[in-house]
Order: sequence, then C-alpha cells, then structure tokens
Amino acid sequence: MLSEKDNEIIRHLRGNARTKIVGLSKRLNLPVTTLYSKLRRYEQKLIKKHTSLIDFTQLGYFKSVYLVLKANGSKKQELRDYLVQHSSVNSLFRINYGYDYLVECIFHDEKEVTDFLGKLQDEFGSEVQMHNVIEELKREEFMAHQKEVSKNG
Repeated sequence: MLSEKDNEIIRHLRGNARTKIVGLSKRLNLPVTTLYSKLRRYEQKLIKKHTSLIDFTQLGYFKSVYLVLKANGSKKQELRDYLVQHSSVNSLFRINYGYDYLVECIFHDEKEVTDFLGKLQDEFGSEVQMHNVIEELKREEFMAHQKEVSKNG
C-alpha cells in the first residue's frame, strides 16, 4: 500500500503528468530531492508509460470503434498476432465471459472499418460485436482529482 503522501503525488501526476517538480514539491510541502527520488521509484514500479491523450478526430481520423471479439479456436493465436501488429489497434485487452478480446481501433474512414471487420470475420472466423463511441464522458480520471477534504469533520 502507498502512503497518503504517495497517493497525493500520484493524484497530482494523474491530473497533469507535466507538472514541474519544483511547483509540485511546494504544493505538497516536500523537498525537491525527496520528490525526485519518489518519482524515479514510481517509474521503476508503478508508472507504465508517460503518454498524451489525443483527440484523433482533430487529426482527421473518422472515429474510434470498440470491438468485442470471440476468436475461432483454431485461429486464436493468429488473430491475436494480427491485432497486436495492426496499426489501427490503439488498445487491446484479453477478456472473459464468452469473448476473447476487447479492441479499441482508430480509423480514417468507414471503408477502413468495413475492411477490418471483413478480415476479422472472413480470415479469422471471429464473432464481432462493434460499438461506436457516441460521446466521451470520462477518460483516464481515476486518482486524478484531489481528495475532497471536509471542513465539517
């Protein structure tokens, strides 16, 4: 388990990973050297990757599509390899309860979506459920906000 101070540091990083160490040390009332050491330790054990959340539609991409796939048993490994290597696959998760994968894909246009789905069904024999994101309501917010402190106790 992390200490309350560690949790506080993580919350700040989740809210803005580009926060300057000096400013963060002042906000947390923690020496810069201590904070720096903690950040290095987090990078070795806790932090998987520093990244940016991108609005792909602003870059000219058509949409994000989420797929739930059930693999054909004999082609399961081939499907997995295909998904891992495909440039349109943004995130890939192995799941349970009758399905094998949850896939987030980013496409330029409807034809790319159709071609991708066709290949999944024709070449790999996958059962596919497609879900389109209508509106993003919340993303990557867990632990990103300061813990609310009640003034009444």
